Amino acid sequence: MSEQIKLNDGDFNVIGDVFETLRFRGSIFFASKLAAPWGFLLEQSAFPRFHVSISGSFYLSTDNKNVVYVQEREIIMLANDGKHWIADQPDRELIPSEQARKACRLGQPLFQQGKITNHIVCGLVNYDRKLSHPVFDSFPSLLHFSKFEPSDPIWVLVNLIVAEMNRTNGRGDLIVDRLAEALFLQLMNRYFLENKETIGFFAALKDRQVHQALKLIHKEPASEWSLSLLSERVGMSRATLVRHFQDTIGIAPMTYVMNWRILKAYNLIKSSSIPLEKIAELVGFMSAKTLSKTFQRYYDCTPSELRTNSKQRTHDNR
Repeated sequence: MSEQIKLNDGDFNVIGDVFETLRFRGSIFFASKLAAPWGFLLEQSAFPRFHVSISGSFYLSTDNKNVVYVQEREIIMLANDGKHWIADQPDRELIPSEQARKACRLGQPLFQQGKITNHIVCGLVNYDRKLSHPVFDSFPSLLHFSKFEPSDPIWVLVNLIVAEMNRTNGRGDLIVDRLAEALFLQLMNRYFLENKETIGFFAALKDRQVHQALKLIHKEPASEWSLSLLSERVGMSRATLVRHFQDTIGIAPMTYVMNWRILKAYNLIKSSSIPLEKIAELVGFMSAKTLSKTFQRYYDCTPSELRTNSKQRTHDNR
């Protein structure tokens, strides 16, 4: 393995392609200055969440046994969707985070009596939960990013989020959402680069030849990949390539190829009006019929049903 591999290695960013195809979308659900004592209980969520300490420090716990201390200019991310609490001190009385969020929306933020001790920003990263990819199993349950320097690009992003939240009086907007997405990607890049011990898909990216194989698969999903061709292109024997994929990602190379093709197809069907025959060509299926049969096996619906339902949801949300 090589620790010199970067996510953006050469002319193609594999993890960026994964995140874009999975359609990770960020948002800020709470931002406020707070006066101690304060504490919030966050119920189980469908999506990963993160908490940023702009000023002051706070505590976080998922089980009341292991309490994490988060200092000023630090970020903590929970990659799973579990219940947890945050507070200026352990053993505080906790209120539901949704109650505090609604109060901010009404222009009546809670915990404002006395001296302001904290400024926090809380966000989440959502995605279509029907989609599956090995990257989901590669995130540690909790990521704690230590104190950032003010000039650090990640902290510059945080300041941009704060400025935009201030401009919109705490309501947020599309700009905030895009900045939150950029923050998530930057944090994942930082985690990848600074941690020698990674697992799953992140570990695969640190294996030079597996990384090269992933680049080929992602750049050229429509190529007529075979195990022989892929191993030849990366300079490994077929058996060695299979072993490296199994050891890091947990599946065989050709299984990954098929899974990636159908995931790309799902994204294109859901978010575009491209004809199914063209999508099949773009992602490496012989015909629209072959794609449709495989699609139904993966997602328990037809491509046309997905496209119709997606259009209806978009219309209903207007």
